[in-house]
Amino acid sequence: MKSHLILACALALPCAAWASDHGPVFSYATPVNSQGEVSFDTGLFGRGGSAGTQLSTGSGFGYGVTPHLTLTFLLPATFGSGSLAESRMMAGGEWSAGASWRFLHSVTSVGKRIESTASLGIVAPGPQQDSGVLGSLHRAPGVAGTLATGLASRSQYLWAGAGYTRFAEASNDRRPDTLSWSGVYGYRPTKLRRGYDQWDYRGFAELTGEHTRNIRTAGAILPNSATTSIWLGPSVLAIFKNIAISGGAQAPIFRDASGSIYGREHVRFAINFSYLKYSSHAGAH
Repeated sequence: MKSHLILACALALPCAAWASDHGPVFSYATPVNSQGEVSFDTGLFGRGGSAGTQLSTGSGFGYGVTPHLTLTFLLPATFGSGSLAESRMMAGGEWSAGASWRFLHSVTSVGKRIESTASLGIVAPGPQQDSGVLGSLHRAPGVAGTLATGLASRSQYLWAGAGYTRFAEASNDRRPDTLSWSGVYGYRPTKLRRGYDQWDYRGFAELTGEHTRNIRTAGAILPNSATTSIWLGPSVLAIFKNIAISGGAQAPIFRDASGSIYGREHVRFAINFSYLKYSSHAGAH
């Protein structure tokens, strides 16, 4: 079961949606790879609204340097022409690299523990231009940090996390600073708790939110370009040996964004495939 949870929770980096082998597909979570373990994930992530649709795909990699420190890399690609707001909870076209450090790991009883993980990463523009109002900006790298904490047991999971991303300025343009947060409840039913050589399932309820500040373009603030949104939806994780498949969808429960700039975003969805190559150090957790 421990190895399964590691697979389900390997990456918790600046873009939560792409770190979807961490169990909840949209949100922040705490565990990291064990020492010497290599993780790989790929998937399809989408956002749809009245101003168009954006799809993202690509590859994410993680390597456990120590039992509590994981290095991660993300190389995505985007499709579509939706005029959508900045998001750090959903994968976009930025490349990123960083590290996740689990600084708290407290076993409270058999199969139950409390954990906290901090992550710091660099976000760099990818080769593809953004669409919508963000596509008109000169681009520069940024820095993203996250903090997640939670309780994990054999049957139930509870995580809370928050992140902040700030981009540098380029030719008097700057993408908006973004504050993001998430809360997750997960349940693993008794009848679906299987052995290592059978499919094992768990479900999550994921609440995520984001606030972006105004866009700066040509040295001036773009009026009404700040946004706030809160999303809620279910996701499911299935694990077989060292393979995991997860997917889910979210709908908005609160939106404060200019319809003339971004339209109205209606849905977010994701499906992700993950693989973890175990190491002889897995017991170090």
